[in-house]
Amino acid sequence: MWLVLLAILATAIPITQEGWREILIRSGLNLLVVAYMGAGIVIWTALKHRKVVNPVNRYIGAGDIVFFLALVPLFPIRWFAWLLVASMTFSLLWWKASQLAGRNPGNIPLVATSGIVTGAAIILNTLTQ
Repeated sequence: MWLVLLAILATAIPITQEGWREILIRSGLNLLVVAYMGAGIVIWTALKHRKVVNPVNRYIGAGDIVFFLALVPLFPIRWFAWLLVASMTFSLLWWKASQLAGRNPGNIPLVATSGIVTGAAIILNTLTQ
C-alpha cells in the first residue's frame, strides 16, 4: 500500500513543479533506464544458467521493481541513474557489513537501503536546484 502512495506522490509533486510534459519525457527516459537494467539482469541470469530464467523473486524482488518504477517520474535521468547505482551499491555494502558483523541478513535489503539513498537524493536534488 505504501508503494502506491509513493508512486502517487512521486508523480504529483514533480507535475505541480515542472508540468506534465517534462514529467512525461522524464518518465519515458527513466523507464528506458529501468528496461535496460532489467535486460541486463535477464541476460546475466541467462548466461549464468545457460538458459533464460525469470529473475523476479530469485535475483530481484517484485517489490524492488515496483519501488524503482514508482520513482521514475521523481528525478531527471542523470539523478535517476545515479540513484539506481548508488542504491544498489549501498544495498550490497549494507548486506556485506551485516554478514561481517555476524548477522545473517538473508536477502539483500534493496528497498530498505534504497529508501535511505532516495531520501539523500531528494535532499541533494532540492539543495542543488
